Order: sequence, then C-alpha cells, then structure tokens
Amino acid sequence: MSWYQAVVDIRKGERGKTAGMFLYFFIIVACYWFLKPLRSTLTLDKLGADSIRQLKVVSAFASAGVVIAYSLALTRFSRIRLTYLILGAFVWTMVFFWYFFTYHGYDRTVYYCFYIFLDLFITVNVALFWTFLADIVDPDEASRLYGLIGAGGVIGGLLGSLTSYSVAAKTKPEWMILYVAIVYSSIFVIITLVQRRVSRDKPEGTQTIAQSGRTKLHDALEGARVVFSSSYFLAICGMVAGYEVISTINDFTFHKAVELVLPEDAHRGFFNGFFLVLNLLAVGIQLLLTSAIIRRLGMSAALLLLPLVVLGLSVGFLAFPVFLLMEVLYLSDNALNYSLNQTSREMLFVPVERQDKYRALAFIDMFVQRSAKAVGGFLLLLLPGIALGETVEELRHVMVITIPLAVLFVGLAVFLGRRYARYTQDGK
Repeated sequence: MSWYQAVVDIRKGERGKTAGMFLYFFIIVACYWFLKPLRSTLTLDKLGADSIRQLKVVSAFASAGVVIAYSLALTRFSRIRLTYLILGAFVWTMVFFWYFFTYHGYDRTVYYCFYIFLDLFITVNVALFWTFLADIVDPDEASRLYGLIGAGGVIGGLLGSLTSYSVAAKTKPEWMILYVAIVYSSIFVIITLVQRRVSRDKPEGTQTIAQSGRTKLHDALEGARVVFSSSYFLAICGMVAGYEVISTINDFTFHKAVELVLPEDAHRGFFNGFFLVLNLLAVGIQLLLTSAIIRRLGMSAALLLLPLVVLGLSVGFLAFPVFLLMEVLYLSDNALNYSLNQTSREMLFVPVERQDKYRALAFIDMFVQRSAKAVGGFLLLLLPGIALGETVEELRHVMVITIPLAVLFVGLAVFLGRRYARYTQDGK
C-alpha cells in the first residue's frame, strides 16, 4: 500500500464521486465566503448595524421554514431532480440581485432580502449536499471518505475569502454576485457526472429520497422525544443553543463596533481582510491543533476551549471596552467554532445508538439551532439602548447576556466531556 492510500483510502470506483463531491462542497463554501464580506459591507453601508437585530430574527424564521419545506420535498423528488431544482432557484435569485443592483441601485428591501438570502444559501446548500452524499455512499465508504470530502469545505472557505480579498477593491458588488452565480452553476455539471457514475450501482437515485412519509421533519419530531428523555442529549442541546445565542449577539456587537469605529469607505476592505484572517486561523486550528487536543487532552479540553476563550474575552471587553478586544472576541469565537468546536461537538454523537443519533441531530438542526438564533435576535431587540450607542464603550453592556451563557456553556462542556469519556470507556 502506497503512502497515498494509507492517508487517503479511496478504493476502485470511488475516485470519481469522491472528487466530484469534494468539488461540490468546495464550491458551496467558497461562494458563501466570497460573498459574506460583501454582505457585511452592504449591511453596514445601506442598512446600518442596528438592522442586524431584526434581520437575525427574520432570517432564523425564514431558515426554519425553508428547512421544513426542504424536508417535505424529500418525499416528492428524486435526489437529482431536487438538486437541480434548488441549484436553479439559487442561480436565478443571484441573477435577480445582479440585475436589480446594476439597473435599479439602492433599495432597502432588496438589501434586507440579500442578507437573508445568504443565510438561506449556506443553510439549504449544506443540507442538500449532505443529503445527496449520504444517498450515494454506504457506511464503509462514509467512514473512509467523509473526512476527505469535508476538507473541501474548509479549503473552499479559505480560498473564497482570499479571492474576495483580492478582487474587492476592483470589482463592483453586483458583479461579484454574478461571478458567484456563474461559478455556482458549475455544480450542475459536477452532480450530473457524479450521478452518472453512481447510477449504475445505486439506481434508486431516480426515486424519492424519503419513503413512506418519513422525512427529516418526522425524525425531528421523534428526536424531541429522544432528547427530552436523555440528560446527555439535553446537555448537547443546551450547549448548541447557548452558543448560537452568544454567536448571534457577538455578530451584532462586532458589526456595530465596526460601524462606530471605521468610516464607511473603509468597511469593504476591512471585512475582506478580517474574514480572510478568520479562515486562515480556522484552517490552522483544524489542521494543527484539533486532532492533537482531542487525542492528548481529551474531549473535555476540546469542548472547553471555546467557552473559556469566549468567557475570558467577554469579561475583558466588559472591563475594557475597546475595539481590538471585540475583534479578537469575534475572531476567536468563529475560528474555534468552525474548527475544533464543530469537530468535537459532532464527535459527541459517535457513542450514541444510530437511530437516536440521527433523530436527535434532526431535532437540533431543525428546531434548536434556529430557535436559538431567533432568541438571540429577540434579546437584542429588547435592548434598544445598546443599539443606539454612539461609542464602542456603550456596547460593553451586551456582555451581561453573553457572560452568563458562557458560564453555562463551560458547565455543560465539563459535563459532556465526562459523559463522553464514560460512554467510550464502557464501549457504549
């Protein structure tokens, strides 16, 4: 066996679909991170940071509705037809934004829609990707190929940010959207080639994905029963919900601080550079630290790093409310979440029985995460005085929400780390 086969265990007949799905995930995440700095810039310049409070609530409800509709669509369409339908919808939506921004200029409602669109873009496309992938691999292939295919997303995020950073100063926003529409359209070709390669072995690709009315929505409702009967699953839900509320509040606070500190003409360059550094840091943590921390220090340490960092920096910003600390807080929060925290959180489901695992995951994805984002938005709406602040120092009061949640996060991380160790030692 060559060194390549030892590291990347791709067997005969798997290279085509592995390469195709790697590129598929790569393009999705690259497109998202190419547009994310632009969205942040347009939000501050056209709507103002205060609008993020309302946008977070609307986006959370819109995402929940779309995910439920997507779940029901699994019982109506084959995987290839559903994929074509969703890809086409997003391509034409991006063409609409390009046309409107080019020929009609500023319109507040359209900018609101663009903010929500990008949230829906990553939510729906990632869900579609994993559904398609799960439908074309068996458990043995998944154990060998998921890590490699998933790396496409990490690399895509880095390249998307790097490309956005490179072209931002020379390209109008509407043309950036059109470029993404063109690149994103290449997924049509990729999935067609993948479908042709796997259809010989898995002809069920022409059938509906979910049979007999069993959808992700059904699993989510069943998952509620599973979650509320287990302290382990409840702790995971608490950790996920707590983080989503913290992340929603930090996102608003960070953008509000940028609006207060930087002039409008500096926003675009700042966000492109900042998000590039964020993705570089996430890739470095994932490649250099994640496995080492989990192997040498254990799951408790892996789960604790993010809440401890967030807690420490939140306390620091409350005591010394300067823009640099807010930057470091937002950077650390997101870089750790996209790397170490996401990996360790997914590992918590490994020792759980398969049926309970997928039902709990469906419940968390469909209800817990989106409800938590909405709660974060509502909490911000209840604090109008903060949003009207004229200095970064006034933003320090937001930390009265995030600090208690971070403390709770720490406690849940300790509990989950110990329970995970017990499960794995018992062979459960």
